[in-house]
Amino acid sequence: MELGQRMENLETQNLSNMQTAANNNENIYYSQDISGLPLNTISDLNEFNQKLSDDETFRNNLINQLTYIGGKHFKAMIKRIMAKLFTDELLKLFSYSGKKGKTKFSDQMICPIIFDAIKRQSKFNKNVTQNEMEEVVKYVLAQAPFNIKRHQLK
Repeated sequence: MELGQRMENLETQNLSNMQTAANNNENIYYSQDISGLPLNTISDLNEFNQKLSDDETFRNNLINQLTYIGGKHFKAMIKRIMAKLFTDELLKLFSYSGKKGKTKFSDQMICPIIFDAIKRQSKFNKNVTQNEMEEVVKYVLAQAPFNIKRHQLK
């Protein structure tokens, strides 16, 4: 199934959930499933970025879903979120600031969403600086090629 179709399915599911909540007159958070991940290609990422910029509801639901991924500390949570969102094959094409001829990850729509998810996690929201989060993202991006090599050796 193509990414566009998967995103349409997510929208349909979200609308259905919202209608159910309205019909039941309940004030319950209904989340979208973030299936169709991890993203594997630049075109998938571009399509995903476009969806994030066009659909505020999708963006907020994604942040909420990522918040529930959790982790023992914020470093583990960032690593888990990035593993959920991207393959190492895609991450190896990026550096945080766009050095070494790679694409700049910090310009992607998904980057602030990762940070927002960390900030919404109650145990991290006051204790983690923007710089600390950026350093972990930089590390994850730098490790992607090594992760690929390690998996090939297995």
